[in-house]
Amino acid sequence: MRTTTGPSRQQDSFLAFYDATFTEAYRYAGRLCGGDRDAAEDLVQEAYMAVLRQFRADSSRDLQVGYVITTIRNRHLDHHRSAARQQQRMRLVAADTDEREPALRPPQLAGLPERDRTALVLRYVDDLPVPEVAQAMSLTVHATESLLVRARARLRGEDLRHA
Repeated sequence: MRTTTGPSRQQDSFLAFYDATFTEAYRYAGRLCGGDRDAAEDLVQEAYMAVLRQFRADSSRDLQVGYVITTIRNRHLDHHRSAARQQQRMRLVAADTDEREPALRPPQLAGLPERDRTALVLRYVDDLPVPEVAQAMSLTVHATESLLVRARARLRGEDLRHA
């Protein structure tokens, strides 16, 4: 499908491409996501948005379902790589809290108060230095250091009612 005319014609061309390829793209994404419909929908949406950006930049480009499928595959792999990096960072948070503690699981982090969780993620996941965490959270550096100590203790399950 090629179009070299105005925006309305360009939009019609992309919509026709979308209608013609959506079912195949969604089916492929569903297989990649193990039947998780929400994840498949998100993946397809991301892929079509990327294809649309490319098409707007160069409307003479041929639109083919293979391009969407490749984009879906690449986005899916990017998500998995990102998740793996996130898990590694979470393990580092857990290791920093106590070397004997097992790897941090998302429910452990989710169970923390929002302020603690935010501080830990900014410091150990995003790898921001303490002064930048302090600035992001509108705290002093000293208050941020104390917050991080308390948050790591809560993560280890220590009772902090008297802290």
